[in-house]
Amino acid sequence: MLKQYIKIAWRNLFKNKQQTIINLLGLTVGTVSCLSILLYVFSQFGYDEHHENADMVYRVETIIERDGKVSFNTAAASPPIAFALKEDFPEVQEATRVVLTDVFYSNLIGAADSEDAYYEPRVYMADSTFFKVFNYKFVEGRQETALNEPNALVLSSYLANKLFGTQKALGKAVTWGSGADAQTLTVKGVFDESYEKSHLDPNYIVSMSTPGMGTFVQNFQSFATNNFVYSYVKLQPNSNAAGLQNKLPGFIQERGAKDLKDAGMDNKVQILKPVSDIHLYSAGRDNQIHEVSNIKYLYFLLTLAFFIQLVACINFINLSTARASKRAKEIGVRKVVGAGKNSLMCQFLGESLLLSLFAMLISVPITIFLLPLVNELTNASLGHEDLMNWSIGLILLGLGVFTGLISGIYPAIILSSIKPIKALKSATILQSGNGTFRKALVVFQFVVSISLVATVIIVTQQFRFTQNKDLGFQKQNLLALRIGTDEASSKFESLKTSFLNIPGVLNVSSGNYAPSEVILNDNGLYLPGGNRENNTVVKRQGISEGYFETMNIPLLKGRDFTVADTTDQIIVNEATLKIFDIKEEDALSARLVQSFGDETFEMRIVGVVKDYHFASLKNEIAPLFLYKENEPNWLFIKTQTTDYQQLLSGLENQWKATVRNVPFDYRFVDKEVEKLYDEEKRLGQISIVFTILAILISCLGLFGLVSFVAEQKKKEIGIRKVLGASINSVVQLLTKDFIKLVGIAFLIASPLAYYAMQHWLEDFTYRIEIQWWVFLLAGGFALVITFFTVGFQSLKSALANPVKSLRTE
Repeated sequence: MLKQYIKIAWRNLFKNKQQTIINLLGLTVGTVSCLSILLYVFSQFGYDEHHENADMVYRVETIIERDGKVSFNTAAASPPIAFALKEDFPEVQEATRVVLTDVFYSNLIGAADSEDAYYEPRVYMADSTFFKVFNYKFVEGRQETALNEPNALVLSSYLANKLFGTQKALGKAVTWGSGADAQTLTVKGVFDESYEKSHLDPNYIVSMSTPGMGTFVQNFQSFATNNFVYSYVKLQPNSNAAGLQNKLPGFIQERGAKDLKDAGMDNKVQILKPVSDIHLYSAGRDNQIHEVSNIKYLYFLLTLAFFIQLVACINFINLSTARASKRAKEIGVRKVVGAGKNSLMCQFLGESLLLSLFAMLISVPITIFLLPLVNELTNASLGHEDLMNWSIGLILLGLGVFTGLISGIYPAIILSSIKPIKALKSATILQSGNGTFRKALVVFQFVVSISLVATVIIVTQQFRFTQNKDLGFQKQNLLALRIGTDEASSKFESLKTSFLNIPGVLNVSSGNYAPSEVILNDNGLYLPGGNRENNTVVKRQGISEGYFETMNIPLLKGRDFTVADTTDQIIVNEATLKIFDIKEEDALSARLVQSFGDETFEMRIVGVVKDYHFASLKNEIAPLFLYKENEPNWLFIKTQTTDYQQLLSGLENQWKATVRNVPFDYRFVDKEVEKLYDEEKRLGQISIVFTILAILISCLGLFGLVSFVAEQKKKEIGIRKVLGASINSVVQLLTKDFIKLVGIAFLIASPLAYYAMQHWLEDFTYRIEIQWWVFLLAGGFALVITFFTVGFQSLKSALANPVKSLRTE
């Protein structure tokens, strides 16, 4: 019986070649789109699940409240918190801390017996307990003891190979840093960085007991400030994390009440985040140790995949039900000779399943071929091995069966319900209810298409807004050069002089943070005579004189820094004046105070700069003060040239002549700023690609449907033409119903798209206003696509010779 169903289904598919090709093409495009999205989404799950008792591992995150508002929301915590939790609560089995040194050190590293050195990012300092909480696959050394000693180093296999080639790295000496701050570390282990997926992605790990930042973290005792340490606790098996969470407010008050008061914090909330939730559920939490995903972003992609596949299914439903009259006599005969409703349903479902599973098989090699494009769109690193995963195979099979059932169930019910007497007497059946349902499905397709087009326009507008908005400084033609070492920092003036002699260099200055870098440093400030407990947190940035001229940031009041200035003189932005209620005309006579323990420092405002965006446009411009920095991390070069290759060559030659054994590491500021909006850029690109595919699938179905309608009305058109109907009137006859459906879809899609995109834009402090013409343009685009798709077939029918259609009458 099954063999018979397959044979009949195969014959019917070949018999109706146009319908089969349209359905197969639509289902294949839909399945490839769906599979590509599912591959990416699937790759974003499963982070940190490989650790032993991963469900018992939590990160301690921080929310700081001032004046009843959240002023700080970070993934890190103060240095002593993690181990204090272990001391105070028996349910905490182990604790460990991680410091991302990228924001403090240049991370210059090289083999001790080599002159070559490299800037390597993602460098952690970690406690000796790190590998008791997190599991890594070691290829050299023992993870149990790898970080027990000061100056111990654990390398990724990538970096071990870069530093030592094919030699064993275990026991080798490595120089970390340069000049007076350089330290000799000993390799105690090498791990395979490709092992499993984790929100922690170190290039190498230095033991926390190593002098410098490590000993600072170990000795720091305040429970309020310096929330830059990523803190983790591993609970005892069967412990109640919710119960521990409820104890944390009392813990903070008991341990750090005085610290909070001295820091001017109303409240500090510590939150336990399951480590397996970090990668997907960290939206809104600042200062992530590594790039994370966003579950809302994945939901959007899954929704997009669902609708694209649904549009392809609707094509199948529409074409199958539209051609019901063509199969009416076949069904009537089969019923007369004894075929039951169930057997007919099985036959029609078999046809849809056969087509769907065939589309699924075709989609696999196509998806493999398109993986480089998918990786480029999503910034992923998917390979064919991801597609060969058994779970993906089951999902793909389920997708094929689901698509086949969704596509075939309604046509199967309709076709198997045909009365044999009516079917054998007349081929014209299933007119009213079936036609209404088809129209509803076509409207749904247009709703999806119009909504996606509107989404693409709005996402693109927001991205261009972020790209073109005046950030308050000139990002174009600006180079940022990493200074990196004390030696290079001490030779800043010499470098500046030599760089200014290079053609194309207009100005040179320096600072601690490059534009687009997150400014982590801040201080609690208050006005003279004020209460230190009511201080306000203000970001701080160290710069050299000439910084504002290089960046093209306007000075509104006062002056730039001079060589004679110290840290007692500061320049503030407008947001700082506003938060302290200082009038601009009174700014140069104002002072701000900061306290450290029993010591108090008063700083005089010597200048006011216009607000500029030193962070993402998702955040409001925060209060900022700038001070004179003599040991900067970055050198900024304002340029004007048409030959950057020659300019960079000249800069590199001067750098190497002035600073030895330090890499020439530069970047273009406008490109770095653009990276802040990579997610929005990817979202826009993905939306464009899949919107085009959704429209393509809709057009295929529309073309097939109008072809059938034209064939069905062939004799009517012939009679009209014989009676003198014009080509225009015939085209109108075939297109007017579809135009009406576009209008209905436009009225439904516009409010839905507006609501969805308004919700998405809420994540941006600085955003566009959605304009009415966006939806009009999306609707107009759908109308034009419909007119061309339907009009082509309508014109073909209108131009046909009426004699051919009437000669059988």
